[in-house]
Amino acid sequence: MFLSRSFRHSAIYVRTDRGIDFPQALKGCRIGVPDFQQTAGIWVRGMLGDEYGVTSRDVRWVVGGLEQAGREARVPYRLPNDIHIEPIGADQTLASLLDAGDIDAVIAPKPPSCFGRNERVRRLFPDFRSDEEAWFTRTGLFPPMHMLGIRRTLVEQHPWLPVNVYAAFRKSRDLALAELAVTDTLRVMHPWLTSEFERVKALMGADYWRYGMKENRLDLETLQRYARSDGLIQEEVPLERLFATSTFDGFNF
Repeated sequence: MFLSRSFRHSAIYVRTDRGIDFPQALKGCRIGVPDFQQTAGIWVRGMLGDEYGVTSRDVRWVVGGLEQAGREARVPYRLPNDIHIEPIGADQTLASLLDAGDIDAVIAPKPPSCFGRNERVRRLFPDFRSDEEAWFTRTGLFPPMHMLGIRRTLVEQHPWLPVNVYAAFRKSRDLALAELAVTDTLRVMHPWLTSEFERVKALMGADYWRYGMKENRLDLETLQRYARSDGLIQEEVPLERLFATSTFDGFNF
């Protein structure tokens, strides 16, 4: 089950005075990322590699907090020598560096504070929704951002726990989807929520926020391939080793 998913074409912000008018122009640039192992960045780098031939080795990565100085990696990691990473100063932020023109671009899940204020900062994909919809149509990928983990010791004590938690979240998701379809009293402050909901289903299918290992095999295998290309993992792990066996496909809910 995935508590958050998001397309990430919208997550690339570039300087307009660097000639970055198309994705391939990112080669040779200095690009900021809050954490090289952040999931949003992995999806963006993988997409740039698959779609435009811009690999992690074609860029110089600048790592640090987007708006908060002094941010460090959550988990230590070691990358191949041909992936170039440099930390920002202890009193610097990626947003301020992009604003000043000290870096060429930023990949971040939320807009940097200079976006919308500095006319020299824009999205690489201004019409990102169209690009994301086209990418989904080509690939079938809807990037998962987060999963829920259960401690192995708890599962050993309570073997029924994973499948019951999974079943509860499936019911919760189904209730949330049903709420989006309500037309008499909107559940979200969006005047065209119902038509948006129908548009998404027409493009992505009724089960667009999919749970289950079978339904997400392509997404998970692609994410592992991207992480391996980035040097963040040494080898891809069979999905059957990542999830509790009681949650495998074939169980009835």
